[in-house]
Amino acid sequence: MKPHLGHAELDKLRVDHVAAMFEAIEAANAQVKAARESDDPQVRATMKGRKVTGPVTQQRIRATLRSCLSAAVKQRLMDVNVAQLVDLKPGRKAKALVWTRERVEAWRSRFEEAAHAEAQAKARGQAVLGFKTWRSVERPSPVMVYTPPQTGAFLDHAVEHRLYAAFHLIAFRGLRRGEAAGLRWPDVDLDAGTVTPSRQRRQIGWEVEEADLKTDGSEATIALDKATVDVLRAHRARQNEERLAWGDAWEGVGHVFARENGAPLHPATLTEEFERIAFDAGLPPIRLHDLRHGAATLALAAGVDMKTVQAMLRHSSITITADIYASVLPEVAHEAAEASARMVPRAASGTGSGTPGPPTVPQGGWGNRQGASVTRKPQFTGGRPGRTRTRDPGIMSPLL
Repeated sequence: MKPHLGHAELDKLRVDHVAAMFEAIEAANAQVKAARESDDPQVRATMKGRKVTGPVTQQRIRATLRSCLSAAVKQRLMDVNVAQLVDLKPGRKAKALVWTRERVEAWRSRFEEAAHAEAQAKARGQAVLGFKTWRSVERPSPVMVYTPPQTGAFLDHAVEHRLYAAFHLIAFRGLRRGEAAGLRWPDVDLDAGTVTPSRQRRQIGWEVEEADLKTDGSEATIALDKATVDVLRAHRARQNEERLAWGDAWEGVGHVFARENGAPLHPATLTEEFERIAFDAGLPPIRLHDLRHGAATLALAAGVDMKTVQAMLRHSSITITADIYASVLPEVAHEAAEASARMVPRAASGTGSGTPGPPTVPQGGWGNRQGASVTRKPQFTGGRPGRTRTRDPGIMSPLL
């Protein structure tokens, strides 16, 4: 907000100023999208690290401004809260969807069509399924979650990568990208099997700053499984080898996930490496942050209660966990349906055996069950004779 509104005096702030800010945001979004689609690497480089500010984020910006100006109105520093008078596109949070087989097939068909069209446009002679096309093809939802087999396929493909431990930790314990990039070894207790994030590396444009975590609750301790502890031990051993190899040129200051020379890791590096691995593994695309969604889904599929998942993700409210991160895997939904059906005892199963359980349709249909005596009663016992339409009661009212 500062670069757009910082020049305006508070008592002279108008609706036009706020509206112009959001118009500038939309113009910047258009530039970012155009740069991503450009074939010129220099053009793409000018927008490196820039993100599209979507409707949800714009709604949050307006909410923050509205809150600030509300305090100014109460102090009589201005007459009207102008942020309330600006119309924006409705900001609806994207629903997390699982990459089911049907969705993968539909997406892959669009992917191949897009790659073929791109190849024809460039006169390459044949379709080349490129990384850029893989990233750009529309997905069923901006938030997509891998199934357990897909997560396993990604991790298997990434296992030799020097940042594998970061992806493993995000996939199973739900760390945020900035938390992983900012994690330091004093935050990790491998003997106790815990991680307690204390800082994050936050990307602003392309610049990076170290800052406090998103909320106070984000500093809660996360329990680790034995496999994750082993992965982190192996990662620490590899990092020690790198430190010895670099000698006096080592720039490390204690980050768990760092560059080869120990220097702090740019958060975008995690994203780029993650996407490259997913592409090479032949998987459909998801965001790195969607591994965090997947961690919640895996935990719920394993029978972990929602409160424990909330603690793992360090949310302030269990509602946030349930509404945003707990996308249900198809097999979990089916098992829940079967479990519900098994809870109700039935005197007749539909097989004639009298065995309790959910009824099934007997051979010949319900009307031909052996020994069944069914007395059919009419659905209606009163009313006008058949084939006579009942008039509107208002029309037939004696008061008219």
